[in-house]
Amino acid sequence: MRRSLLSLSILAGLLTGCGGGSSDSAVETLPSGTEPPTSNPTTVVKSGVITGFGSVYIDGKRYTTNTTTITVNGNAGAAIDALKVGMKIQLTSDDDDDENSNDASATSITYDSDVGGIIQSIDRSAGQIQIAGVTMVYDDLTHFIGTSVTTLNVGDRIEASGYAMADGSFYATYVELENDLPESEPQHITGVISELETTAQTFFIGSMQVDYSQAVPEGELANALQVKLEGVITNNVFVASELEVRNSRFEEQDDIAEAEVEGVITAVDAAAQTLEIYGQTYAYNNATQFEYGAAENLAPGVVVELNLAFNNGEQTVTKIEFKQLSVTDGKLKGMITALDNEAGSFTVNNTVFYVNTQTRFEDDNDQYIALNSLQLNDLVEVVYQVEAGQNIVLRLEREDDNEYYEESEVEGYLTAFTENSVTLSGLTIAMSVDAVYLLDDRRVTLAEFIAALVNGVILEVRGNYDANGSFTANKFELELEDDNSDDDSDGGSDDGSDDNSDDNDDGQDNDGATTGTYLEIEGRVSAVGADNRFTVNGYEVDISGASELELNGRRVSAAEFMAAISAGTIVEVEGSLNEAGVLLAREAEIETSDDNGESDDD
Repeated sequence: MRRSLLSLSILAGLLTGCGGGSSDSAVETLPSGTEPPTSNPTTVVKSGVITGFGSVYIDGKRYTTNTTTITVNGNAGAAIDALKVGMKIQLTSDDDDDENSNDASATSITYDSDVGGIIQSIDRSAGQIQIAGVTMVYDDLTHFIGTSVTTLNVGDRIEASGYAMADGSFYATYVELENDLPESEPQHITGVISELETTAQTFFIGSMQVDYSQAVPEGELANALQVKLEGVITNNVFVASELEVRNSRFEEQDDIAEAEVEGVITAVDAAAQTLEIYGQTYAYNNATQFEYGAAENLAPGVVVELNLAFNNGEQTVTKIEFKQLSVTDGKLKGMITALDNEAGSFTVNNTVFYVNTQTRFEDDNDQYIALNSLQLNDLVEVVYQVEAGQNIVLRLEREDDNEYYEESEVEGYLTAFTENSVTLSGLTIAMSVDAVYLLDDRRVTLAEFIAALVNGVILEVRGNYDANGSFTANKFELELEDDNSDDDSDGGSDDGSDDNSDDNDDGQDNDGATTGTYLEIEGRVSAVGADNRFTVNGYEVDISGASELELNGRRVSAAEFMAAISAGTIVEVEGSLNEAGVLLAREAEIETSDDNGESDDD
């Protein structure tokens, strides 16, 4: 969700830049199996998220692929259709990288997945997935292949591509379901080293301890470096069988003319005019250009992109670009009612949207399409940003009926409201007393929610479309506090006591308003207690007679629900934290038909 990006400050700008310019391009790693380029000194090295095809687009720039060697997860000779929008790739080109040139060709493309393993838990409120001990963050621009945000479950095996964050978390640009792989398949993660102990042969990635005593490191280890690991989780420790240092330096590669390095600054020495990205040092000078910032803005935790030029093996930082916060202004689904290929626009819900070279297109079969592939009456999901009064499409997905009618979210600026409806993204949505209303992550009454509304705020609404195009909502969410606050970034320890309003937080009525944080979590039960309580994802959950409980899609009583629970049972819970930090369940669901029973990765 939108606030999950805001709560992790180091995610700032991985997707878009300032002033309406978007940028996913960067080289922050040399993927496993990539050989140093062997072309002439005009070779350009780029790395970033695929935004389109025909042939391949990175950062809005097209690279033809007629003679390109494509390697996917170590397998050379792959076809172009093995690549998907959202994958982070490395690309080399022997052509001039002039942004105005449209005839650059790629000599090689390498995709190497960053994370792969079994989902341990999901926090849909924060937009976070726990996988192989790493917290993976997703948002409206993450591409889900073979699954979706709502259908993804604990126990599913996925592969992900994206960016390793300095705090050990991982931002996913691409997530693909991989349930066809055997359970014995090793898991792999990418992250930033902390607390390295060379004698004990351990370090941490985020909160996950890594034991690399059984691996031979490919590269010298140090804190703040980015690494990729393969192995298994045993007793809550990731035991690595393979360990690769992802080096973004280009020494002794004399044939490279230009390159880009993007990542999180881990150290700065202003006097020496050096900075470190993932623990690797780069020197800048008085001739270095700065974009969207200045030298005094360089600091640990800031995300930057470096443009590098090379001369006789020496690299020079020619430009430093400060990456700005990626903000999506809206998301909606609807039917296309008008198309204008010449203007590069289409209309949904009486609202006109415009595409550009950086719009990410995706078809219902997970393949790439373009604007001229769309037709009237197509069902689409659109994520957009408002720039100079126009709705610029960041991501567009054409959906089939199954995808379109499953539960989804509408987001956008509030343009009108009454006592029983709101209008956003060209869609008027009815409000009922049965829906959940969240104000700054706290559950409130319908009347309290309406009292806080003002035109121009961004509203999030969850629900379902029907065959008539109507949207029935079950949850409304409004955040009035500063979006850059990180008070919910830990996703699990906030008991709501900082709200300074405990007058109605009695913890007695799950169906009424509470002042505690509202959560949507899914995970395996770790303990079952008395009085209709159990523990999941570190939360003590309380079930009461007011809770809406489902067992394999059937409404059941609290007694029946608790009888179905034991250690390892996968449970999905929605509810509010009371002043004691107990999660009061408004809804809870168990699907015992899911037979993915391995739980030793918890």
